[in-house]
Order: sequence, then structure tokens, then C-alpha cells
Amino acid sequence: MKAPVRNALEASPTLYCASARLKAGRNREVVTRSSDLLVESFPRSGTTYLVASLELAAPSLRIASHVHHQAHAQLAVRYGVPSFVLIREPMAACTSAAVRLGDQVTFRQMLERWCHFYGALADLPSVNFVSFESATGDTAATVARVLAIAGLSDRVVTKIEHDDIIAAVEAMAERRRKGNVDPMKVSKPTAERQARIEAVADDFRQQGGELLQRAESIYASIEAM
Repeated sequence: MKAPVRNALEASPTLYCASARLKAGRNREVVTRSSDLLVESFPRSGTTYLVASLELAAPSLRIASHVHHQAHAQLAVRYGVPSFVLIREPMAACTSAAVRLGDQVTFRQMLERWCHFYGALADLPSVNFVSFESATGDTAATVARVLAIAGLSDRVVTKIEHDDIIAAVEAMAERRRKGNVDPMKVSKPTAERQARIEAVADDFRQQGGELLQRAESIYASIEAM
């Protein structure tokens, strides 16, 4: 999407999400007034993992997710849909996203997008922030908390297990990548991607400069909520 068009659409969450709906599919579900809840985040922050966990626990849920844009959460709040936004430490999220996209985007561009995404949502009423660490490390408790806040605890029909979550994440990723098994792009951690992340981490941190400090400040303010 060209920058002028994107900028015009971003001024209206309704228009932005309408354009996203035209590209629905491959795990993307755009919020409607009948959605049960919304799960969103900046890319590489645990959205697929949490959505898979929620769908396993309560298969009847209608979950809006994977637009990866602040307008999606803004529209969900406008509709009164319970909204949950995952957040991961900016250096980790932006490095992982930049490595995944390769030459398509720079680390600083990812940082700018990270700051824009969370800066727009930090003070938005009714947004519930969920840490990447709790979603992936204390999943059962996180799922229970999300459903309780959303008033959907009665929809749970099964206990979630780690192996089942990983299998569901892989199934979702397979639909999205349409057979692409590039180790830099698959959802689950790979040795190749981790090695690349470690190789570029110091250089990326130097590139971040004041922009990275700004991102870390936004992260700290959201963590303190």
C-alpha cells in the first residue's frame, strides 16, 4: 500500500479495516460488531499463539485478529468488542520482524512502526495489554484471564495443552505461508532464525539510537499500567 493511501486510510479506522477486510483470509479476521473479542499486536509478538490457545479452549469464539494495525483495535473499542493487545519488548519484536522480512524493511523502519502502533494504543480506553511472556509462558492463566475480562469464561470446553497449541500454531502458519518452509519465516522458533537474530542484535541496537529509547519508554509505560 502506497504511503499517501495508507496515511489517508489510517485517519479512519473504519476505512482502514474495510480495506483490510478485502484481503481477509490466511488467519486474518477483521473485527465486526458480532466478534466475541479481538486479539492484536505488532508482528512477532505472540498473536498466533494466543489465538490458537483461545480457540482450543473455547472453539465457538469469534476472534478478530492478525490485521497487525492500531486501527483494528481502535475500531474494536468503538464497537464495544473486548480488546486484547499483546506487547513484546521492542528490541526483540522488531529484530524478529526485521529478520523475518529480510531486505523488505530495515530495523529502524520496524521500530518506527512499533512506536506508532503502541503509541496510538497506550492511552486508548478499554484496551487490555497482555505481555508476550505471559501469553507464551503462562498460557493457561492468560487464557483464563482474557476470557474472564471478556465475560466469556462460560465458553471454555476443554483444557489446553502445550503440544496441542504448537500443532494449532503450525496449522495456522501452514495456511498462511502456503507451503513456504523458509526457516526465517515459519512461526515456531528455528535455530537458523535465532542465529541470525543473535548475529544482527548488536548492530540493530546501535542503529536504534534515540528511536529505540523512545520505544523502550513506551514499553515501560504500558508495562506499568
